[in-house]
Amino acid sequence: MMKLRFSRVPWPRNWLSRKPVLERQHDCLEQELEALIAAHGAQAPDAELQRRFLKLVQRLGLHLRLEERWLLPEHSLCFGHRLAHQEIREFVTQELPQCEYDPIQRMQLLIDVQEWFHNHRHGIDAIDYARANAQQKQGKSIRQSSPLLQAQR
Repeated sequence: MMKLRFSRVPWPRNWLSRKPVLERQHDCLEQELEALIAAHGAQAPDAELQRRFLKLVQRLGLHLRLEERWLLPEHSLCFGHRLAHQEIREFVTQELPQCEYDPIQRMQLLIDVQEWFHNHRHGIDAIDYARANAQQKQGKSIRQSSPLLQAQR
């Protein structure tokens, strides 16, 4: 289970130091999704699964907000990426009331979120993270280097 640890270490200030934090969060979210799906299959006590499930939903939301916040200054958060985050938030919010107390529906939601998360992490996240890496290494944003984007100003 992913534990939040508060430390006196300041938040990373540039993309190259922020990316590993986001990747660790990805790893923890994927592990918790797998653990919850396995626990549902093993029929663990429902109250504990419900608590862990709601905590996972909360952590996923926090991760998505942090990812957006850190990709924005790099000019690497494309519209589709933000839209994908909005869609999964809306989907989970819509499905949550029906499955909160129903283990079968909760299991289906977990599988749906796991599939979305895997595709998202290895798809649009990977693309936008690569853009941010490239910009950080170049020391300038795409907006400064792209004649097409400069023409749109």
